[in-house]
Amino acid sequence: MFPSFFKHNKKHLKAPEQTGLKKICVVITGADENAALPFQKAVQNALLNFGLFETQTQSEQTFENFLDLSNKNFFDFLDSGLKILRKEQADILIRLYQQGNFVRVNFQTPDMYMADRLPFLSLLSCLYLPISYFQEMSLPSEISALIASTLLSLNLRKDERYTPLLQNLVDLLSKNKSPQGIEAQYMAHILNFLAFNYMSANMSHFEKENIKLAVNLLRVAYQKQNKNDDSFIEGALLTTLGEIYQCALDSKNADHYSLLEHAIESYKKAQKHFNRYVFPYDYGHLSIMLAKLYFRFFKLSDDSQTLRDAVFHLREAEKIFTQTRFPTLWAEIKHSLGIYLSLLSARSNNAEIAELAIQSFRDEEQIRTPSQAPEKWAEIEFEIAQTYYHLGRRILKIETIEKAVEHYGNAFDMYAKLQKNEKLKQIERLVQKADEEIMRLEK
Repeated sequence: MFPSFFKHNKKHLKAPEQTGLKKICVVITGADENAALPFQKAVQNALLNFGLFETQTQSEQTFENFLDLSNKNFFDFLDSGLKILRKEQADILIRLYQQGNFVRVNFQTPDMYMADRLPFLSLLSCLYLPISYFQEMSLPSEISALIASTLLSLNLRKDERYTPLLQNLVDLLSKNKSPQGIEAQYMAHILNFLAFNYMSANMSHFEKENIKLAVNLLRVAYQKQNKNDDSFIEGALLTTLGEIYQCALDSKNADHYSLLEHAIESYKKAQKHFNRYVFPYDYGHLSIMLAKLYFRFFKLSDDSQTLRDAVFHLREAEKIFTQTRFPTLWAEIKHSLGIYLSLLSARSNNAEIAELAIQSFRDEEQIRTPSQAPEKWAEIEFEIAQTYYHLGRRILKIETIEKAVEHYGNAFDMYAKLQKNEKLKQIERLVQKADEEIMRLEK
């Protein structure tokens, strides 16, 4: 399995001390039916061999509800994990639960649903393994490497300097054979994690051959999945597939139209499995990704419908990621909404849409204040000014252009404090143009 999809490459895995990086702090927790099997110790022993992680183990007494992640159980699962991560100041949480004769493995990070960057691994993306692996207190080396590479992939959001370590580990995975005695029911989950880690390791240079290898992994995984399973695995496979196509957009000689279509199709199908009523955070994350993709499609095609689609999906995400619980992500959504709506108003000459754009920017300023985020605040004021200026020119209204000058002035004052000279020169030119437009309209 492993060598048929990966290139062999002779590299050595270096410990963080050799690269100037800190070890990744990992908490391993969970429980089994009779609280007798040392699942956590088995994973801890496996990770110690890599020298990349600082690990600690815990036990959970009330785990039965977490065997089913539907409805309220999911939120309890997410919240209890975040409490552990905060308490232990850990980078990643691994949770292990016995379900019959297999063990379900889930991974969680503090910012799992709080950032809109790739790579993204859903809390619903589960790795299922035979319970026999854990009874020996020593996981197969292939499974140990798979778990370790997943931890490195998840840590890339925090520090991309771990990429060479991940690349080396993926190369080591490529030299291993399939774990002995592994049954078909586990293969779809294992292959999904392999594809996720392969993508994460190659994000900076995801070329055609990388795309083909990763997609082939997921095709085999799709064939291997048990059709009687819940829809988590299919949703997870489609999410990973969408990420692969999205990553490939930044590769050289990329076929952008084709990749955008494939990525959008994959994410939309994934949303059918992670619907907003049962799994709102996954649905919301996919909505943000879809908005980004539709906006890229708009920049390529100049098609207003794709811009409207981008706005629609951001509105969907806005309903889920609230200001109270996700302030930073909410502010990002508001900023993107402001940009998209400004462009849409310019194309439709619609003053109401322009006002919606300005309101989105004002909402963002509730989080990005002059004292807490001065440069971001100046950028927002600049965007508000731009929106007012273009609206004023279209509707031939002096008062609207004067509002633009006011907000240009706010941005100018902040950029002056920050000594952003290029920004100051840009605003001076724009204010001069606005003054000229006002003089023209006064005649």
